[in-house]
Amino acid sequence: MTLDDADDVASILVPITVTSAMITAMTANGVAVPEDASAPYAAATTYALGARVHSTVSHRVYESAKASNTGHDPTDITNQFNASGVVTWWIDIGPTNRTAMFDGLISTPTTGLSPLVITMQPGAFNGFALFGVSANSVSAVVKDAPGGNVVYTTGGDASLEGSNPGDYYEYFFNPTKPQTQFVVTGVAPYANAEITLTLKAAGGTVKLGMFTLGDLQPMGVPERGTRVSPKSYAYIAEDAYGNTTIKRRPSAIGLSMPIKVALEDADSVIQMIQDLLDVPVAVIGSTAAYHTKLSTFGLVSGDMDYSTYPDRTLNLTVKGFT
Repeated sequence: MTLDDADDVASILVPITVTSAMITAMTANGVAVPEDASAPYAAATTYALGARVHSTVSHRVYESAKASNTGHDPTDITNQFNASGVVTWWIDIGPTNRTAMFDGLISTPTTGLSPLVITMQPGAFNGFALFGVSANSVSAVVKDAPGGNVVYTTGGDASLEGSNPGDYYEYFFNPTKPQTQFVVTGVAPYANAEITLTLKAAGGTVKLGMFTLGDLQPMGVPERGTRVSPKSYAYIAEDAYGNTTIKRRPSAIGLSMPIKVALEDADSVIQMIQDLLDVPVAVIGSTAAYHTKLSTFGLVSGDMDYSTYPDRTLNLTVKGFT
């Protein structure tokens, strides 16, 4: 299959906003995963400088910026910054561990001992994607309702080994290459759907940076000229003597893709892009073999060329997220 094969379709996974009520169970090595390792915030408690708490309302972790910190609700923005932007009482550190996989960033993973099992009732969806996966295998089961009929299954543990050795030397001597993303399309949607996701790791600890699910909307047929652009957020530090140090940071994958869009679909596709300009989404650029890197997560933009005939051309750009 090639990138101009009419059977191949580029799609956007319009995400469901996941709430805590949708997460019906989450266990790590058979034990319920708590909201976070930090304690929940208590208004009557006096917190020392550097103490960490989490909010069960915002599902965020906060660090005390001052000593003798009492009665300052960390979810109140005025208790984080004043009008001049100066830190007041609390610093927002990031999402709680239980909700980190749903926060829109791959670089803030949910972690837990293997197996990590997540059960959710998100409502109707027809696709889902995992990014920033650190595990050896994944299994997923979707039912039409809790305790109902199975409408999708991986059929057991699917290996996340992503090596593609080019010869026998690479097969025997090169290190294995883990697959860090997993995309599923074509799930039959049901209003009361339940999904159970299981991640296993031989090393004992599983990490999942992003779990997104929702309505997989087709855009059109990907064409030749597609480009994938890895981007590193590392930086190089040099001292006065010329010594160089590379400060490693996460990387992301950007995508630019011309897409052939049917004339009757052009308006709705560009409207979808407009609606999602500030919403992090999963883009499945191709389902063809050997094109997994055309699936990425980030912010979409683009322009529609209405002058092409007989179809229109969407020039899609994805700014990849870490």
